[in-house]
Parts: sequence; C-alpha cells; structure tokens
Amino acid sequence: MNEPDLMTAIDAMTPEQLTGATIALDHVTRPLTVREIEHALRRHGVVKSRATLFAASLRKLSIIAVVGPEQAA
Repeated sequence: MNEPDLMTAIDAMTPEQLTGATIALDHVTRPLTVREIEHALRRHGVVKSRATLFAASLRKLSIIAVVGPEQAA
C-alpha cells in the first residue's frame, strides 16, 4: 500500500483535521526531561557519569518523545 508522504497528507487536511491532529500530538508528545534522557541512556548501557554529562548537554535540543503509559513518571 502506497501512503502519501507526511507533507502531502498534512497539506491535504482540512483545518478541522489539522486542529484535531495537533491536539492529538500535543497529548502524546512532549520534550524529555534531563532525568529521562539520562535514564534512557543508562537503560542502553551508558555509564552513569557519561549519561549525566550527555543528558545535560542534550537538554538544550528539546528532544521530543512519544510517551505512553509505560513511561509515565
């Protein structure tokens, strides 16, 4: 099945569809906190001292995550 690319799909949305999509994305995405970045790095084998340093450096990038209930704090 050939799906349109993202920009084509967005351009084809009505204003109401675009508003709904924006609301849905706002509910399931948000920037990661420094602590969440650090924990994600630790879960993937980065030692604590480096994870802390990397997370502090990455905090300025506003890394967005899709957050589900399994990651709720």
